[in-house]
Amino acid sequence: MSLKNKLSRMKGHMQLDGRKASEQEQKNYEDHSNEKSDAKLPAKFNQWIPLKGKPLFLEEQYTIFREIHYPLDFQLGNTQLSELKEVVRLWEGADTDHPLSTKGIDAEQLIFFDTETTGLGGGTGNTIFLLGYCHLEDDVVKVKQFFLPGPADEAAMYFHFLQDVNDLSNLVTYNGKAFDWPQVKTRHTLVRDKVPLLPKFGHYDLLHAARRLWKDTLPSCRLTIVEKEILGIERVDDTPGSLAPLLYFDFLKEKDPKIIEGVLKHNEYDVLSLIVLYVQLSKRILNCEDVSSTMKEKYEIARWYEKVKEPMKAAEMYEEVVKSNVSCRDEALLALGLLLKKQKQRDEAMDCFEGVAIKENALAITACIELAKLFEHQFKDFDKALYYSERAYEQQKKAARLLREKKTLDDLKARIERLRKKR
Repeated sequence: MSLKNKLSRMKGHMQLDGRKASEQEQKNYEDHSNEKSDAKLPAKFNQWIPLKGKPLFLEEQYTIFREIHYPLDFQLGNTQLSELKEVVRLWEGADTDHPLSTKGIDAEQLIFFDTETTGLGGGTGNTIFLLGYCHLEDDVVKVKQFFLPGPADEAAMYFHFLQDVNDLSNLVTYNGKAFDWPQVKTRHTLVRDKVPLLPKFGHYDLLHAARRLWKDTLPSCRLTIVEKEILGIERVDDTPGSLAPLLYFDFLKEKDPKIIEGVLKHNEYDVLSLIVLYVQLSKRILNCEDVSSTMKEKYEIARWYEKVKEPMKAAEMYEEVVKSNVSCRDEALLALGLLLKKQKQRDEAMDCFEGVAIKENALAITACIELAKLFEHQFKDFDKALYYSERAYEQQKKAARLLREKKTLDDLKARIERLRKKR
């Protein structure tokens, strides 16, 4: 390659304002990537045909590209792929700015993305050997994979991946914020003089949502467990992700695509299951009638709405849980009371606290303390404030086994002494 072309490629990465490479530079990329497209391919690539794989070149490097189409009526677990369009439409009409909302985003802009790597650590010692994603396009879901056939071909893999996602704008991952995308950034720095800049994606990491809803009810929030227990996906003859690095190293020795076939299929279903997970999470958060949300899920969603400062949505969810007879009812009643208190609806908050204060548990202590505060500072009823303070103190003495609870006892003792002086 001429020095002029090399300098032209580097120009875009030296721009101080961080803009993408120029149109001329992009044309240079495309010209070099197509150098071998019309040439007769070596026989070794015939092995990839049964796996629907084909090489894409960048000068002397290449990546193996697979593309598989799924119709929208394809059923995976308890969800049809067509439901993605439905939930995006529901988000558009919803009166909320929830973190999972796609308001203002077209369904076709979502990239359901996952990687396979040679290890679980970060840094340059960990190599991504498969970039996989799926997205909606017209009336199909397209799964696309870019496979690294050897360590010397990284530039080709990233070049063609970045070309392919250039018009898309929002990643949907599972632990992608902490692992997949930072790893992509790390590897990209090693080939950045040969490939386009990384786009600035929006990012929905569904692991955080799964933990919010199911960390207390599932043995683990690993994707395979969420698939089985929540999404109704039962993988048959699946190659575990933990075997992917070993199989990839075997492939590098043998160069037989059949060795890696199970890993490709595993990644294919990983990205498809992200669509299912996003649909099921969205329907629960939006409280859709066609999904059977548990009261525990509704309680956790209410807490999430409260955290993102949408108290009305949170109150609606809390009230649903309070009307039920489930184990988290008292937690919901106390949380509703605290929320109403913040909204200065003190009488309604007091009713909630009184409903919890009669119980014999740790929640009752908090409820009694809140009642004591209301009666002392808002209603100026010092007798009732003293009553609830003493009740909280007695219950706290029974529960005070940890050193950190001593402060609560000291605070209650000070409150009681102050109230006795006020009587």
